[in-house]
Amino acid sequence: MKYILLLLTPLLCFSQTVWDGSPLTFTKQNFDNPSLESSQDRITGLVWLTRGNNGGQLYNAKTESNSSKSNSPIDTRWAFGTTSSLGSLTFSTFRGTSKPKNAVGRDMVLHLVTEDIYIDIKITSWTSGSNSGGGFTYTRSSNPNLSIEGVQFKDIFVYPNPTSGVVQANQDIITKIHVYDLTGKQLMKTNTSSVDLGSVKNGMYLVRLYRKDNNEWVTRRVVKQ
Repeated sequence: MKYILLLLTPLLCFSQTVWDGSPLTFTKQNFDNPSLESSQDRITGLVWLTRGNNGGQLYNAKTESNSSKSNSPIDTRWAFGTTSSLGSLTFSTFRGTSKPKNAVGRDMVLHLVTEDIYIDIKITSWTSGSNSGGGFTYTRSSNPNLSIEGVQFKDIFVYPNPTSGVVQANQDIITKIHVYDLTGKQLMKTNTSSVDLGSVKNGMYLVRLYRKDNNEWVTRRVVKQ
């Protein structure tokens, strides 16, 4: 048995995966519906991070409908530090590691437990209060085995949505935005990553976003209210 364990130990040590791909930024705006894909960072098929509009902490929308201080996000563990020093880190639940507002601006490592993936992550904004709307932003490392174009394509959207005025793209690869009504009439265009819908009537509009990385357009719907 001793020799079997010695043979298995190297395999166990190298079974973990560290994601060191290009940084990706995810934002959930205040009061965005956490059940929508655009409000969830679907990191893998098993972990979809989001936050409820009544505040609270992150939870895994794949397996949870709201957050629990003791367990959420399910199937994750967290530690302060970076993946360059995994051997010296102590992992716990999200809340067991820190109060969320105390984690803002600090380097952390997210461990996806079932898939044994380690990700560098830093929370850059966190809206506090029970009626705050549950907004937050973080940057994290991505899967290096996926092209950055594929990752960014999945995550491109405009926020806030619904909006009463300015909306902006969540990725800096967007350099042009055109706005159309549902009949296909162009209402406005801009050569930036944001556009002000304050002058249009309430309703639904089509927003086309130009990606400078592959010279293609993507279309998203936005509600003006």
